[in-house]
Formats: sequence, C-alpha cells, structure tokens
Amino acid sequence: MSAFVKLSVRSVSRLTQQRLRALKDYSRLPYGALLDDGVEALWEAYQSDGHELPEPSVETT
Repeated sequence: MSAFVKLSVRSVSRLTQQRLRALKDYSRLPYGALLDDGVEALWEAYQSDGHELPEPSVETT
C-alpha cells in the first residue's frame, strides 16, 4: 500500500491559489510535492518557535 493519500481541499484564498499555481509552473513539481514541502516548512517553523508538536505515526495499511 502506498504512503500517499489523495486529498480534496475545500477552499483556499485566491492569493494562495495563484501562488501555488506559480510555484508549480516555476518548479515543475506536482501539487502534492509542493504541499508536502509547505507543510514540512510550516511544521519546522512551529517547532523552531518552541511548540511541542507530537510526531504523527504514518500508517501504511
């Protein structure tokens, strides 16, 4: 079983949508990879600010 999951996003701001589209065109990465990178960067920023975020377990079943 794959470690990847399909997601549906209900709404984002128009600015976020435009930025995501520009990043996709610039980097040629798929949307999923851009979201992975963005969430990883935000996660690290929160931890750097001293927030104790529990490391989630990834289920592969």
